[in-house]
Amino acid sequence: MLEQITKLVEQISSSEVAKGGITSDLTSAVTKETGDSIINGLKDSVSSGDISGLTSLLTGQASNIASNPIVSDMVGNLATSLIAKLGLPESVADSFASGVVPQVISAIVAKIQGGESGFDLSSILSGLGGGGAQDLLGSLLGGKEGLGGAIDKLKGLF
Repeated sequence: MLEQITKLVEQISSSEVAKGGITSDLTSAVTKETGDSIINGLKDSVSSGDISGLTSLLTGQASNIASNPIVSDMVGNLATSLIAKLGLPESVADSFASGVVPQVISAIVAKIQGGESGFDLSSILSGLGGGGAQDLLGSLLGGKEGLGGAIDKLKGLF
């Protein structure tokens, strides 16, 4: 699952590098940083317990992807990383991050909504280390445990 997200990041970020005024010799490094920032942002949402926010984002229920707090954090982290690790000017790093991260998240959402093979919410959550979150999500979405099972799991968190 994470490999598919990584490939998507590579496709989108490599095309954006040329548009963003970033030299071609940095394409690989920028793409790696972009992938790391997005994957880590998704993992941070799972580990912090923001499953509902992540679920809302990835199922397309978030009204404006670019202003979503999860996406905003990813954009900020990517820009900071591009400046600190690769020495990009702040304006270039900010512009690139602000453009590419929402595009990648939108592409993931489109693939989930389109039912594309390998792009389902439970696989993504599982791949991000959210096994317990996946079980909880399944319960909330009408899985075999139903709402009672979800409430029991939520009680266990407190």
